[in-house]
Amino acid sequence: MKKYLSLIAVAVMLAACNTTNSSSNCNCSNLPEYDRSTLSILTPTGAPALAFYKYAGNSKFETNAAPATISGQMAAGSKDVIVLPTNAGVKAIVDNKAPYKLAATITFGNFYIASLNNDDNQVMDENDTILLFQKNNVPDKIFHYVYGDQFNNAVHYAADVSAVTQAVIAGKYSDPDTGVEYVPNYVMIAEPALTNVMSKKDTVSVYADIQAKYKEKSNNQALFQASVFIKNDVNNTTALSFLESLRKDIEDAIADPTKLSAGMSQEASAAEVFGVAPQMAEKVLKKNNGMGLGFQRARANKEAVNTFLKLFNIEDLDEEVYF
Repeated sequence: MKKYLSLIAVAVMLAACNTTNSSSNCNCSNLPEYDRSTLSILTPTGAPALAFYKYAGNSKFETNAAPATISGQMAAGSKDVIVLPTNAGVKAIVDNKAPYKLAATITFGNFYIASLNNDDNQVMDENDTILLFQKNNVPDKIFHYVYGDQFNNAVHYAADVSAVTQAVIAGKYSDPDTGVEYVPNYVMIAEPALTNVMSKKDTVSVYADIQAKYKEKSNNQALFQASVFIKNDVNNTTALSFLESLRKDIEDAIADPTKLSAGMSQEASAAEVFGVAPQMAEKVLKKNNGMGLGFQRARANKEAVNTFLKLFNIEDLDEEVYF
């Protein structure tokens, strides 16, 4: 009889956890340990990929430098777990009926305004030359959310953060469309590129922490930048075990950044796979979590998720989108 009662208790416990996709939190301490070879995972390189440092060398784990390619795979339902900018993943669900749910956010911004310290008054204003990147995409939207349109006449665009890095190191930027050469005074840049340029140019300094500016503007809400999307047909218990495992991995790395580099180094070509060299990733994480890693369940933070999505004209998100 005791054996049967124990089995019933386990079944009740698992059933409770299985329903957590309709609640914000779960007492998941009794979930089965997650086997990292269970689910197929695809993530962009850079900060989101670092959350998966313990998946180095895992055949089920893939990275890609092109978010558009990942969005296509999400629409096709080709992976169990997809990581994308929150807006891109939600758009794939809403517009393309991608068979996924928004489960958790794992990066909360790694953007900064850097000064080249070649500005007479040392204050970013409309008379300066400001270089942003990814026009009409996440960095651009966040910059304009924080600063509004006051600097529009001063703003120029580079294709990506690599082009910004090159411009900072060279001290100049040539517009690919017009061929006009500019000397930037301020640039929007992301980690780990910021740490890289500051190690090479001692005249570069941090002018503004965009994450802090975003919080000031959004009534203290975090920037819910990149999120985990779980395919609809993944078993709930497996999904919850995966999420708990990922949460612990991230929190362990933040507490001890050497674990991040040690895990990444298990992959022979770590810099290529993750988009960041292990030692650089560790260095930036030690700088007050400069990579912006973290873990928050999306359903428990709907207000912050919605604030971010509004930047992309995504509103009134259906409850069914959330895991």
